[in-house]
Amino acid sequence: MQSTFDQPDSTAIISHIPIPLFILDEAGIVTFANEACEAFLGKARQKLLGLSISDCLMFEEERLNKILVSSSSDLTAQNMKLTHPKISSNVDITLSSYAEDEAELRLITISPRKPARKHINENQLIGTHQAVGAPAILGHEIKNPLAGIRGAAQLLARNADAAQIGMTELIVAEVDRIARLLDQMQHLGGGGELNLEPQNVHIVLERAIKSIRAANPSVPPISINYDPSIPEVLIDSDGLLQVAINLLQNAVDALADVTDPQIEITTRYVMSGALHAAENDQKTGKTTKLPVEIKICDNGPGVPENIADEIFSPFVSSKRDGQGIGLAIVRKLVRQMHGRIHFERDDEKNLKTKFCFYLPTAETGKNK
Repeated sequence: MQSTFDQPDSTAIISHIPIPLFILDEAGIVTFANEACEAFLGKARQKLLGLSISDCLMFEEERLNKILVSSSSDLTAQNMKLTHPKISSNVDITLSSYAEDEAELRLITISPRKPARKHINENQLIGTHQAVGAPAILGHEIKNPLAGIRGAAQLLARNADAAQIGMTELIVAEVDRIARLLDQMQHLGGGGELNLEPQNVHIVLERAIKSIRAANPSVPPISINYDPSIPEVLIDSDGLLQVAINLLQNAVDALADVTDPQIEITTRYVMSGALHAAENDQKTGKTTKLPVEIKICDNGPGVPENIADEIFSPFVSSKRDGQGIGLAIVRKLVRQMHGRIHFERDDEKNLKTKFCFYLPTAETGKNK
């Protein structure tokens, strides 16, 4: 049976997924192969159609070969040795079954692994207040499955109704953002630059709130107090989005056992007494004014005193299963946007924990 993925309008959706993707029928016959399959196998896509998957992919693990041809079970396998006349490498593979037009089809994605590094300098793993190494090592392992998730979301969008299409679009947007975040994490210990442009800070904050609500089954009430007088801010929108998401997720986690949980987001324009960026401009010796203040507060238990001074350092976390990367990324991104961030505990006003960060406006950032 020919899969509807052969139709031009459907094919366009998944043809450009950057990892090899096959669609098989019940008998294990290839009914669709994307462009990455062609590049990976060195064979025209049209010549792959109609072949058994065993004619396209062959692994040293014989049981895996049998599963690909005949099994309807979902499968995820990592670091599998692929044998091919022109290919000899290790890959990660996923096999997912689904029904379409009363036919049982299977989707296979192949994620080629890069050769392992022979040596990693100690400075690449941990630097002073910096985290690299671990994100760099994990980045490749995460980004390949993300491509499959993105493709699956786009497939779901084909039959989604008006209410569901917004969720599929959110999935695609979040996958793209996470992929960009992984790139940033891989350079967390370096001095990489962001794409700073004039942006409406409130639009980015609203995107963060939408993302947090979609990712958590129960989000505490969020009180919003935006200052409408704030001009455009010189930021990287993805960078600020990640900062806001990390801080909001920390607040949600901190409020898990609180009886009356509350989250507040406040923005304001500081007319006088604005903070300055921590570093001087190398050309002029001047500092950048940071008149835009953003606060994310919660009434959770707060940061333990024993780690309060190192809360923005990598691998420091108050969570039992935390990795201590989130706030290190937050500080890195804020600094790359020429901003400053700190946290404080207000024990007199409802025991609020406040994360405050300060950013330049588009005008002050350009005239620093």
